[in-house]
Amino acid sequence: MKKSLAVVLTTALVFLFAFGPAAAAILEKETILVGTESTYPPYEFRDKDNNLQGFDIDLTHALAEKLGKKVEWVDMPFDSLIPALLSGKIDLIAAGMSATEERAKRVAFTTPYEISLSTFIVKAGREDIKSLEDLKGKTVAAQLGTVQDTYAGTIEGVEVKRFQKFDDCVREVALGRVDATLMDRPVAVKFVDQKDFAGQVQLAFDQEITGTGKALATRLDETAFLEGLNKALKEMDDTGKLQELRDKWMQY
Repeated sequence: MKKSLAVVLTTALVFLFAFGPAAAAILEKETILVGTESTYPPYEFRDKDNNLQGFDIDLTHALAEKLGKKVEWVDMPFDSLIPALLSGKIDLIAAGMSATEERAKRVAFTTPYEISLSTFIVKAGREDIKSLEDLKGKTVAAQLGTVQDTYAGTIEGVEVKRFQKFDDCVREVALGRVDATLMDRPVAVKFVDQKDFAGQVQLAFDQEITGTGKALATRLDETAFLEGLNKALKEMDDTGKLQELRDKWMQY
């Protein structure tokens, strides 16, 4: 009996040290390290003074304030965000990330805060691409690691060129080096109107590529932190603050 009890106690201690501190680690911190990729307006981008702006930026600061935390931003390539989260280099991902089933095997997503269609962008004046069928034999640019990257790879007869940033994808379209690129519709609208691309690119057609919504992501063992984020998100939704952010940043 004593030997069995010792084994149980040892196992319990191992579980506590392996999972207990980790599960509470973020809520015990004064400052949350938040990873993003700053070339995805209106979710996240840099203004003329190089300051981070956008829907995700405002949302994260509002949630952190409700949790009594400060925020430190870590800007990195999109495909590095989940590895950085899993390795503990960041505590949260706020980057217009779609909460796919595949990603949910590795990270814990909050309640989705927004759902949108994706939109294809083509060179200005081009009228021959209006559907997926029109893309056969064409080249499409996609940001590495995104749901658009995954989806583009499934389109029959399409060659996919991958880039670290969405503005590089749009630039390739403007220069005529690829036929199209795709991204969330609010982002596509922003790029078409953006000073660097105005008059050079245009919206082609919308495409639903995933039934999931956009959400923030943290580590799977951060259950208390996730619960706090979801509670704060619900409060913002109930009070209309979440809709205010949508109205401020989103153009459809």
